[in-house]
Amino acid sequence: MSAERNKQVIERIYSAMAAGDRSVFAASVHPDYVWRFPGHCSWSRRFEGQEAIHRDLLRPLFGLFATDYTARAINLVAEGEMVVAEVRGDVMLKSGERYDNHYCFVFHFRDGKIAEVVEYCDTDLEERVLGNYDAVLAAHRARGSY
Repeated sequence: MSAERNKQVIERIYSAMAAGDRSVFAASVHPDYVWRFPGHCSWSRRFEGQEAIHRDLLRPLFGLFATDYTARAINLVAEGEMVVAEVRGDVMLKSGERYDNHYCFVFHFRDGKIAEVVEYCDTDLEERVLGNYDAVLAAHRARGSY
């Protein structure tokens, strides 16, 4: 697939995400895709496969949110099978704090679908506002929210 087509996939995803619609993203990933958080905070890890990503990352994370998470792309750069997206998130947590992170996502494509997401963000904000990943996951599981 061309770089331009890959870029259009990401444009569609963020057009939908700006309205709180995550379904376009879900339809744009391989079942075995990988989501990586480089760095040295508690959220820095690798999640593999759509089921594990939903269970161990997205459901616990979205369980913290009091409002619909929205995100908008500020800049997109595409080359070959990669699209880099500068993104701004917007959400209120149940704790009453805002989690409006700034991101740089690197999307790697395979056969027209996302095969890997590499997420760079403000890890200080992530730890301070979301809390420790292991504690978030444990609380999510204790609620029986698998």
